[in-house]
Amino acid sequence: MRLKQVLIILFLAVPLVVAGANTSGYKITIIDGESAMNSVQGKGAREPVIQVEDKDRKPVAGAYVEFDTPGSGAGAAFANGSTHFATTTNADGMAVASGLANNGVAGAYIILVHVSYQGQSIGELDIHQTNISASLSKNMQQGAKNTSVAVSDTPNNVTISDSVLGIALGDQFIVNGSPTPSNANLLKGTRIQTLEKPVTLYMHDHCEYLVGPHSAVMISPKAVGLENGSVRAKKFGDCKIVYSGIWITGAANADGVAALSGQTLDVASVSGDVRVMNGAGDVISTVSPGTVSSFGPSSTTAASGASAGGGSASIPFKQAVILGTTVAVALASLGLATDAILQPTSGTPTSP
Repeated sequence: MRLKQVLIILFLAVPLVVAGANTSGYKITIIDGESAMNSVQGKGAREPVIQVEDKDRKPVAGAYVEFDTPGSGAGAAFANGSTHFATTTNADGMAVASGLANNGVAGAYIILVHVSYQGQSIGELDIHQTNISASLSKNMQQGAKNTSVAVSDTPNNVTISDSVLGIALGDQFIVNGSPTPSNANLLKGTRIQTLEKPVTLYMHDHCEYLVGPHSAVMISPKAVGLENGSVRAKKFGDCKIVYSGIWITGAANADGVAALSGQTLDVASVSGDVRVMNGAGDVISTVSPGTVSSFGPSSTTAASGASAGGGSASIPFKQAVILGTTVAVALASLGLATDAILQPTSGTPTSP
C-alpha cells in the first residue's frame, strides 16, 4: 500500500537552528527540537533547546522560559508528568526542556514557548513535533524525498527533508560525539557510535543495517562506511558497506555481515550472494551463504573462508570462523547464531 511505503523520519540528530521571536531587540532562537519526530514505541521525545540573545547578540542569562505541551491528543509531558515546564537560561543564554517524553499518541503537536526577562515578556515561539506510530517507524526504506504525505495512522502530513537519508533507532548511542537516546536522523556525514547494544539504521533505497555494539559507522548516500566493529546489512537494498576502498553489496534482500579485526575485514553471508568489490567496481570475491572471507588493507583478491582464522585450507568453514573470533563475536552481537548461520563444509573451498 502506498501509504505504508513512505520514508518517515524520527528526530534530528544534530542541532537545527531556527530563528525565533525578536521583541525589543531580543532574539529567541530554537537550537534543537524543531521538526522532531518521536517514535511512540520508545516514548522518547527530542528535548527542545532555545537560546536568548540581546540586541548586541550576546547571551542573556537568567531569562525565564516556559514550555507548554498540549493537554490532550498527540503531545508530550515532562519528567513530573506535567504539560508545563519552567526554567531559566544559563550563562550561554540557553534553556533546555529536560525530561520530555511523548505521550504515545500519534500525530503532530506544538510546544508553546514563552520567554520573559526582568519581569517583562520578550517573546514567544512555537516548536513543532510529531509522534510516529511504532508500525510506521520501521517502514523506513521506501518513499520519495522532500515530499509531503498523508499517513493513515498519523493524521497530519509529514514533510521529508531532502537532506535526511534515514533514521537510527536504538536504546542509547552517540551521534557526532553527542549521546543520543532512542532515535536520530541520518544526514550525510553523520557518525554513529554504538555503546552496549546494537543500533538499527533504516535508510532510503530499501536499505536496513544493524550496527554491532561498540562499533562506529559514517553515513553517506546509499552507503555505510565501517570505521570499527561490525555492521550487518539485513537488507542491502540499493546500498553498500564501505571500508578502506572495499565495497560490499548484494542483491536487494541479501543479508551480510562485515567485521573488523585490526586491519583485517571479515565478510560473511547470511543469505544471498554477497559481492566484494574494489574501488573501481570490479568484483574481487563473491561470498556464498554460510561462508566467510577475509581481506587485508590492500586486498585485490579474497582469502577463502577457511583461512579466516589463519588455518589451513582444509579447515571446515565453521571451524575457521570459530578460530576467527571477530566474525563469531560479531554474528552473536548482531543477533545471529554462528552454528545456525555458518554451516561446516568439507573439502577445500574454491578461491575467487
